[in-house]
Amino acid sequence: MRAGTVLGGRYLLIGELGRGGFGVVWEAYDHRVGRQVAVKTLRHHGVAGGGTDVIRLRREVEVLAPLSHPNIVVVLDVGEADADGERFSYLVMELLNGPTLAAVIAAGRPDLPRALDWGQQLCRALGAAHAGRVIHRDVKPENIMLVGPDHAVVKVLDFGIAQIDDNRDGLTTEGSVIGSARYLAPERWRGEPGTVRSDLYAVGCVLYELFTGGRPFTSTSQVGLMTQHLDEPPPRPAGLPAGLADLVLELLAKDPADRPTDAEEVRRRLAAAADGIRALRRRADDAWQAAADGRAAQAVVRLRALIPEFALAFGPADGRTLRTCHDLAVSLERAGDLGQAYCLLAELLPAGVAALGEEHPDVRDIRHRLDRLPRPAAGCPADLLAPLLGRPVPHPGAVNRTGS
Repeated sequence: MRAGTVLGGRYLLIGELGRGGFGVVWEAYDHRVGRQVAVKTLRHHGVAGGGTDVIRLRREVEVLAPLSHPNIVVVLDVGEADADGERFSYLVMELLNGPTLAAVIAAGRPDLPRALDWGQQLCRALGAAHAGRVIHRDVKPENIMLVGPDHAVVKVLDFGIAQIDDNRDGLTTEGSVIGSARYLAPERWRGEPGTVRSDLYAVGCVLYELFTGGRPFTSTSQVGLMTQHLDEPPPRPAGLPAGLADLVLELLAKDPADRPTDAEEVRRRLAAAADGIRALRRRADDAWQAAADGRAAQAVVRLRALIPEFALAFGPADGRTLRTCHDLAVSLERAGDLGQAYCLLAELLPAGVAALGEEHPDVRDIRHRLDRLPRPAAGCPADLLAPLLGRPVPHPGAVNRTGS
Protein backbone atom coordinates (compact mmCIF):
# COMPACT_ATOMS: atom_id res chain seq x y z
CA MET A 1 0.00 0.00 0.00
CA ARG A 2 1.49 3.32 -1.06
CA ALA A 3 0.55 6.91 -1.87
CA GLY A 4 -1.24 6.99 -5.21
CA THR A 5 -3.18 3.76 -4.58
CA VAL A 6 -6.93 4.06 -5.26
CA LEU A 7 -9.21 2.00 -3.01
CA GLY A 8 -12.70 0.99 -4.06
CA GLY A 9 -12.35 2.96 -7.26
CA ARG A 10 -12.75 6.27 -5.39
CA TYR A 11 -10.29 6.86 -2.50
CA LEU A 12 -6.91 8.15 -3.67
CA LEU A 13 -4.29 7.71 -0.92
CA ILE A 14 -2.27 10.93 -0.54
CA GLY A 15 0.01 10.40 2.45
CA GLU A 16 0.29 8.72 5.83
CA LEU A 17 -1.18 10.40 8.89
CA GLY A 18 -0.06 7.74 11.35
CA ARG A 19 0.73 4.08 11.79
CA GLY A 20 0.94 1.53 14.56
CA GLY A 21 -0.23 -1.92 15.57
CA PHE A 22 -3.69 -0.95 14.29
CA GLY A 23 -2.42 -0.48 10.71
CA VAL A 24 -1.99 2.77 8.80
CA VAL A 25 -4.17 5.88 8.66
CA TRP A 26 -3.97 7.80 5.39
CA GLU A 27 -5.09 11.17 4.18
CA ALA A 28 -7.08 10.45 1.03
CA TYR A 29 -9.25 12.14 -1.57
CA ASP A 30 -12.73 10.84 -2.32
CA HIS A 31 -13.16 11.33 -6.07
CA ARG A 32 -16.87 10.55 -5.96
CA VAL A 33 -17.91 13.42 -3.68
CA GLY A 34 -14.80 15.61 -3.95
CA ARG A 35 -13.57 15.83 -0.36
CA GLN A 36 -10.60 14.94 1.81
CA VAL A 37 -11.10 11.91 4.08
CA ALA A 38 -9.10 9.69 6.42
CA VAL A 39 -8.70 6.02 5.54
CA LYS A 40 -7.59 3.38 8.04
CA THR A 41 -6.08 0.34 6.27
CA LEU A 42 -5.37 -3.09 7.76
CA ARG A 43 -3.41 -5.86 6.08
CA HIS A 44 -4.94 -9.34 6.39
CA HIS A 45 -1.49 -11.03 6.59
CA GLY A 46 -2.92 -14.09 4.90
CA VAL A 47 -5.22 -14.82 7.85
CA ALA A 48 -8.69 -16.03 6.93
CA GLY A 49 -11.12 -13.20 7.68
CA GLY A 50 -8.23 -10.85 8.48
CA GLY A 51 -7.64 -11.78 12.13
CA THR A 52 -8.35 -9.83 15.32
CA ASP A 53 -7.35 -6.40 13.99
CA VAL A 54 -9.83 -6.66 11.14
CA ILE A 55 -12.50 -7.88 13.57
CA ARG A 56 -11.85 -4.73 15.59
CA LEU A 57 -12.14 -2.57 12.48
CA ARG A 58 -15.46 -4.18 11.62
CA ARG A 59 -16.57 -3.67 15.21
CA GLU A 60 -15.71 0.03 14.89
CA VAL A 61 -17.98 0.28 11.85
CA GLU A 62 -20.77 -1.64 13.61
CA VAL A 63 -20.55 0.66 16.62
CA LEU A 64 -20.16 4.01 14.88
CA ALA A 65 -22.62 3.59 12.03
CA PRO A 66 -25.72 4.17 14.24
CA LEU A 67 -24.07 6.96 16.25
CA SER A 68 -24.39 10.51 14.99
CA HIS A 69 -22.95 13.12 17.30
CA PRO A 70 -20.79 16.23 16.75
CA ASN A 71 -18.22 14.97 19.29
CA ILE A 72 -17.83 11.47 17.80
CA VAL A 73 -15.78 10.77 14.67
CA VAL A 74 -17.98 10.05 11.64
CA VAL A 75 -17.56 6.80 9.67
CA LEU A 76 -18.31 7.23 5.96
CA ASP A 77 -17.55 3.89 4.32
CA VAL A 78 -15.90 0.47 4.72
CA GLY A 79 -14.55 -2.04 2.29
CA GLU A 80 -11.84 -4.46 1.20
CA ALA A 81 -9.31 -4.15 -1.60
CA ASP A 82 -6.25 -5.88 -3.08
CA ALA A 83 -2.97 -3.97 -3.35
CA ASP A 84 0.59 -5.16 -3.94
CA GLY A 85 -0.62 -8.76 -4.03
CA GLU A 86 -2.19 -8.56 -0.55
CA ARG A 87 -5.68 -8.20 0.85
CA PHE A 88 -6.59 -5.13 2.91
CA SER A 89 -9.65 -3.98 4.82
CA TYR A 90 -10.23 -0.24 5.04
CA LEU A 91 -12.40 2.17 7.00
CA VAL A 92 -13.19 5.67 5.68
CA MET A 93 -13.76 8.45 8.22
CA GLU A 94 -14.05 12.20 8.29
CA LEU A 95 -10.63 13.82 8.11
CA LEU A 96 -9.76 15.50 11.41
CA ASN A 97 -6.95 18.04 11.65
CA GLY A 98 -5.75 18.75 15.16
CA PRO A 99 -3.71 17.41 18.05
CA THR A 100 -4.77 14.66 20.40
CA LEU A 101 -5.51 15.59 23.99
CA ALA A 102 -2.38 13.64 24.93
CA ALA A 103 -0.26 15.99 22.81
CA VAL A 104 -1.94 19.07 24.29
CA ILE A 105 -1.38 17.90 27.88
CA ALA A 106 2.26 17.07 27.09
CA ALA A 107 2.77 20.63 25.83
CA GLY A 108 1.45 22.17 29.07
CA ARG A 109 -1.68 22.18 31.18
CA PRO A 110 -4.46 24.25 29.55
CA ASP A 111 -6.33 26.80 31.63
CA LEU A 112 -9.23 25.43 33.60
CA PRO A 113 -12.14 27.03 31.68
CA ARG A 114 -10.93 25.47 28.42
CA ALA A 115 -10.29 22.12 30.11
CA LEU A 116 -13.79 22.16 31.60
CA ASP A 117 -15.30 22.81 28.18
CA TRP A 118 -13.37 19.89 26.67
CA GLY A 119 -14.46 17.68 29.57
CA GLN A 120 -18.12 18.56 28.95
CA GLN A 121 -17.80 17.68 25.26
CA LEU A 122 -16.19 14.35 26.14
CA CYS A 123 -19.14 13.60 28.42
CA ARG A 124 -21.63 14.53 25.70
CA ALA A 125 -19.93 12.10 23.31
CA LEU A 126 -19.92 9.27 25.82
CA GLY A 127 -23.47 10.04 26.86
CA ALA A 128 -24.55 9.61 23.23
CA ALA A 129 -22.59 6.35 22.95
CA HIS A 130 -24.04 5.01 26.19
CA ALA A 131 -27.55 5.95 25.07
CA GLY A 132 -26.85 3.82 21.99
CA ARG A 133 -25.87 0.92 24.28
CA VAL A 134 -22.18 1.31 23.41
CA ILE A 135 -19.39 1.18 26.02
CA HIS A 136 -16.17 2.67 24.61
CA ARG A 137 -13.73 0.68 26.85
CA ASP A 138 -10.67 2.69 25.76
CA VAL A 139 -11.24 6.29 26.83
CA LYS A 140 -7.81 7.95 27.03
CA PRO A 141 -6.17 11.21 25.86
CA GLU A 142 -4.74 9.51 22.76
CA ASN A 143 -8.29 8.72 21.61
CA ILE A 144 -9.54 12.30 22.00
CA MET A 145 -8.77 14.78 19.22
CA LEU A 146 -9.17 18.55 19.34
CA VAL A 147 -10.23 20.11 16.05
CA GLY A 148 -11.62 23.31 14.58
CA PRO A 149 -10.56 26.91 15.19
CA ASP A 150 -8.50 27.19 18.37
CA HIS A 151 -8.92 23.41 18.90
CA ALA A 152 -12.30 24.12 20.42
CA VAL A 153 -14.12 20.92 19.38
CA VAL A 154 -13.59 17.48 20.93
CA LYS A 155 -13.83 14.35 18.79
CA VAL A 156 -13.78 10.92 20.42
CA LEU A 157 -12.01 8.30 18.30
CA ASP A 158 -11.25 4.60 18.14
CA PHE A 159 -14.27 2.51 19.00
CA GLY A 160 -12.42 -0.59 17.80
CA ILE A 161 -12.73 -2.40 21.15
CA ALA A 162 -16.11 -0.96 22.07
CA GLN A 163 -18.70 -3.21 23.65
CA ILE A 164 -22.39 -3.30 22.78
CA ASP A 165 -24.54 -3.70 25.90
CA ASP A 166 -22.83 -6.05 28.39
CA ASN A 167 -22.19 -8.75 25.79
CA ARG A 168 -18.77 -10.29 25.42
CA ASP A 169 -17.50 -10.68 21.89
CA GLY A 170 -14.73 -12.30 19.90
CA LEU A 171 -12.25 -9.80 21.31
CA THR A 172 -12.98 -10.66 24.94
CA THR A 173 -12.90 -13.97 26.73
CA GLU A 174 -13.84 -14.75 30.31
CA GLY A 175 -11.34 -13.22 32.73
CA SER A 176 -9.39 -11.31 30.04
CA VAL A 177 -8.46 -7.63 30.30
CA ILE A 178 -8.72 -5.32 27.30
CA GLY A 179 -8.01 -1.59 27.27
CA SER A 180 -5.24 0.84 28.28
CA ALA A 181 -3.69 0.12 31.67
CA ARG A 182 -3.44 3.73 32.86
CA TYR A 183 -7.18 4.31 32.39
CA LEU A 184 -8.64 0.91 33.28
CA ALA A 185 -11.27 0.68 36.04
CA PRO A 186 -10.70 -1.79 38.91
CA GLU A 187 -13.55 -4.05 37.80
CA ARG A 188 -12.06 -4.21 34.31
CA TRP A 189 -8.77 -5.42 35.81
CA ARG A 190 -10.80 -8.25 37.32
CA GLY A 191 -11.99 -9.22 33.83
CA GLU A 192 -15.55 -7.97 34.28
CA PRO A 193 -17.48 -6.50 31.30
CA GLY A 194 -17.32 -2.80 30.61
CA THR A 195 -20.12 -0.59 31.91
CA VAL A 196 -21.10 3.06 31.79
CA ARG A 197 -19.33 3.51 35.11
CA SER A 198 -16.12 1.84 33.93
CA ASP A 199 -16.04 4.38 31.06
CA LEU A 200 -16.61 7.12 33.64
CA TYR A 201 -13.67 5.85 35.68
CA ALA A 202 -11.51 6.33 32.58
CA VAL A 203 -13.00 9.84 32.24
CA GLY A 204 -11.85 10.49 35.82
CA CYS A 205 -8.30 9.47 34.88
CA VAL A 206 -8.41 11.73 31.81
CA LEU A 207 -9.80 14.71 33.75
CA TYR A 208 -7.23 14.28 36.51
CA GLU A 209 -4.48 14.49 33.90
CA LEU A 210 -6.14 17.36 32.03
CA PHE A 211 -6.77 19.46 35.15
CA THR A 212 -3.46 18.85 36.96
CA GLY A 213 -0.93 17.83 34.32
CA GLY A 214 -0.19 14.62 36.28
CA ARG A 215 -1.70 11.17 36.43
CA PRO A 216 -3.55 9.68 39.40
CA PHE A 217 -1.53 6.45 39.18
CA THR A 218 2.09 6.57 38.11
CA SER A 219 3.58 3.09 38.34
CA THR A 220 5.80 2.25 35.37
CA SER A 221 4.83 -1.43 35.31
CA GLN A 222 1.54 -3.06 34.38
CA VAL A 223 1.48 -5.04 37.62
CA GLY A 224 2.10 -1.85 39.59
CA LEU A 225 -0.69 -0.03 37.77
CA MET A 226 -3.06 -2.94 38.41
CA THR A 227 -2.28 -2.77 42.13
CA GLN A 228 -2.80 0.99 42.24
CA HIS A 229 -6.10 0.87 40.35
CA LEU A 230 -7.40 -2.00 42.48
CA ASP A 231 -6.20 -1.01 45.95
CA GLU A 232 -4.63 2.45 46.26
CA PRO A 233 -6.66 5.66 46.57
CA PRO A 234 -5.44 8.38 44.20
CA PRO A 235 -3.98 11.55 45.70
CA ARG A 236 -6.43 14.43 45.86
CA PRO A 237 -5.86 16.58 42.76
CA ALA A 238 -4.09 19.77 43.79
CA GLY A 239 -4.90 23.30 42.73
CA LEU A 240 -8.59 22.75 41.92
CA PRO A 241 -11.78 24.22 43.36
CA ALA A 242 -13.05 21.85 46.05
CA GLY A 243 -16.17 20.70 44.20
CA LEU A 244 -14.18 19.85 41.09
CA ALA A 245 -11.58 17.88 43.05
CA ASP A 246 -14.43 15.99 44.73
CA LEU A 247 -15.94 15.09 41.36
CA VAL A 248 -12.63 13.70 40.04
CA LEU A 249 -12.19 11.55 43.15
CA GLU A 250 -15.78 10.26 42.87
CA LEU A 251 -15.09 9.23 39.27
CA LEU A 252 -12.04 7.32 40.51
CA ALA A 253 -13.92 5.44 43.25
CA LYS A 254 -12.93 1.77 43.47
CA ASP A 255 -16.57 0.68 43.78
CA PRO A 256 -18.56 1.51 40.62
CA ALA A 257 -21.63 2.21 42.80
CA ASP A 258 -19.75 5.16 44.35
CA ARG A 259 -19.17 6.85 41.00
CA PRO A 260 -21.56 9.29 39.30
CA THR A 261 -24.54 7.63 37.65
CA ASP A 262 -23.93 8.66 34.05
CA ALA A 263 -22.01 10.96 31.73
CA GLU A 264 -24.73 13.62 31.85
CA GLU A 265 -24.34 13.95 35.63
CA VAL A 266 -20.61 14.47 35.17
CA ARG A 267 -21.24 17.03 32.41
CA ARG A 268 -23.67 18.97 34.62
CA ARG A 269 -21.13 19.14 37.43
CA LEU A 270 -18.38 20.26 35.07
CA ALA A 271 -20.76 22.93 33.75
CA ALA A 272 -21.46 24.09 37.31
CA ALA A 273 -17.71 24.41 37.92
CA ALA A 274 -17.38 26.43 34.71
CA ASP A 275 -20.25 28.69 35.82
CA GLY A 276 -18.46 29.24 39.13
CA ILE A 277 -15.32 30.33 37.33
CA ARG A 278 -17.27 32.74 35.09
CA ALA A 279 -18.83 34.16 38.24
CA LEU A 280 -15.32 35.03 39.47
CA ARG A 281 -14.96 37.69 36.81
CA ARG A 282 -18.36 39.16 37.69
CA ARG A 283 -17.39 39.27 41.37
CA ALA A 284 -14.10 40.95 40.46
CA ASP A 285 -15.97 43.50 38.33
CA ASP A 286 -18.30 44.19 41.27
CA ALA A 287 -15.31 44.73 43.57
CA TRP A 288 -13.73 47.10 41.06
CA GLN A 289 -17.00 49.05 40.86
CA ALA A 290 -17.07 49.30 44.65
CA ALA A 291 -13.66 50.99 44.54
CA ALA A 292 -14.84 53.33 41.79
CA ASP A 293 -17.90 54.22 43.89
CA GLY A 294 -15.77 55.30 46.86
CA ARG A 295 -15.89 51.98 48.75
CA ALA A 296 -12.22 51.17 48.25
CA ALA A 297 -11.76 49.48 51.65
CA GLN A 298 -14.62 47.11 50.82
CA ALA A 299 -13.04 46.41 47.42
CA VAL A 300 -9.73 45.52 49.08
CA VAL A 301 -11.42 42.92 51.27
CA ARG A 302 -13.28 41.40 48.33
CA LEU A 303 -10.25 41.26 46.04
CA ARG A 304 -8.01 39.68 48.66
CA ALA A 305 -10.54 36.86 48.90
CA LEU A 306 -10.92 36.56 45.13
CA ILE A 307 -7.26 36.37 44.10
CA PRO A 308 -6.64 32.84 45.47
CA GLU A 309 -9.74 31.67 43.58
CA PHE A 310 -8.39 33.20 40.35
CA ALA A 311 -5.06 31.47 40.97
CA LEU A 312 -6.86 28.13 41.35
CA ALA A 313 -9.01 28.65 38.25
CA PHE A 314 -6.45 30.08 35.84
CA GLY A 315 -3.02 29.63 37.41
CA PRO A 316 -0.95 32.09 39.46
CA ALA A 317 0.91 33.46 36.43
CA ASP A 318 -2.16 33.88 34.19
CA GLY A 319 -2.96 37.38 33.00
CA ARG A 320 -6.47 37.29 34.50
CA THR A 321 -5.06 36.45 37.92
CA LEU A 322 -2.40 39.14 37.68
CA ARG A 323 -5.00 41.68 36.52
CA THR A 324 -6.99 41.00 39.70
CA CYS A 325 -3.82 41.58 41.74
CA HIS A 326 -3.43 44.85 39.87
CA ASP A 327 -7.03 45.76 40.77
CA LEU A 328 -6.16 45.11 44.42
CA ALA A 329 -3.18 47.47 44.21
CA VAL A 330 -5.37 50.19 42.67
CA SER A 331 -7.97 49.69 45.42
CA LEU A 332 -5.25 49.91 48.09
CA GLU A 333 -4.13 53.20 46.56
CA ARG A 334 -7.70 54.52 46.57
CA ALA A 335 -8.10 53.39 50.17
CA GLY A 336 -5.06 55.52 51.10
CA ASP A 337 -2.62 52.64 51.68
CA LEU A 338 0.00 53.96 49.25
CA GLY A 339 2.90 51.94 50.65
CA GLN A 340 1.10 48.61 50.25
CA ALA A 341 -0.07 49.61 46.79
CA TYR A 342 3.48 50.50 45.69
CA CYS A 343 5.01 47.33 47.08
CA LEU A 344 2.39 45.09 45.51
CA LEU A 345 2.83 46.78 42.11
CA ALA A 346 6.63 46.52 42.37
CA GLU A 347 6.38 42.78 42.89
CA LEU A 348 3.66 42.42 40.26
CA LEU A 349 5.63 44.15 37.51
CA PRO A 350 8.14 41.37 36.66
CA ALA A 351 5.39 38.76 36.90
CA GLY A 352 3.27 40.81 34.50
CA VAL A 353 6.16 41.24 32.06
CA ALA A 354 6.78 37.48 32.09
CA ALA A 355 3.11 36.63 31.55
CA LEU A 356 1.99 39.44 29.23
CA GLY A 357 5.06 41.07 27.70
CA GLU A 358 6.68 44.49 28.11
CA GLU A 359 4.20 46.34 25.90
CA HIS A 360 0.93 44.94 27.25
CA PRO A 361 -1.43 47.72 28.40
CA ASP A 362 -1.69 46.22 31.90
CA VAL A 363 2.12 46.20 32.23
CA ARG A 364 2.35 49.79 31.02
CA ASP A 365 -0.32 50.77 33.56
CA ILE A 366 1.65 49.10 36.38
CA ARG A 367 4.78 51.07 35.38
CA HIS A 368 2.80 54.33 35.19
CA ARG A 369 1.30 53.82 38.65
CA LEU A 370 4.68 52.90 40.15
CA ASP A 371 6.25 56.06 38.73
CA ARG A 372 3.72 58.31 40.43
CA LEU A 373 3.43 56.52 43.78
CA PRO A 374 5.87 57.40 46.60
CA ARG A 375 8.39 54.72 47.49
CA PRO A 376 8.07 53.53 51.10
CA ALA A 377 10.98 54.81 53.18
CA ALA A 378 11.37 51.43 54.88
CA GLY A 379 11.34 49.49 51.60
CA CYS A 380 9.01 46.65 50.71
CA PRO A 381 8.58 43.27 52.40
CA ALA A 382 9.39 40.24 50.29
CA ASP A 383 6.81 37.88 48.77
CA LEU A 384 3.60 39.88 48.93
CA LEU A 385 2.19 37.89 45.99
CA ALA A 386 2.99 34.41 47.28
CA PRO A 387 0.43 34.33 50.12
CA LEU A 388 -2.21 35.89 47.87
CA LEU A 389 -1.71 33.34 45.11
CA GLY A 390 -0.97 30.30 47.21
CA ARG A 391 2.44 29.86 45.57
CA PRO A 392 5.15 32.06 44.04
CA VAL A 393 4.78 33.45 40.53
CA PRO A 394 7.81 32.60 38.37
CA HIS A 395 9.38 35.57 36.68
CA PRO A 396 12.74 36.34 35.05
CA GLY A 397 14.60 38.29 37.70
CA ALA A 398 13.49 41.00 40.07
CA VAL A 399 12.90 44.64 39.26
CA ASN A 400 14.22 46.91 42.02
CA ARG A 401 11.70 49.71 42.48
CA THR A 402 12.17 50.18 46.23
CA GLY A 403 15.39 52.15 46.24
CA SER A 404 16.97 49.59 48.59
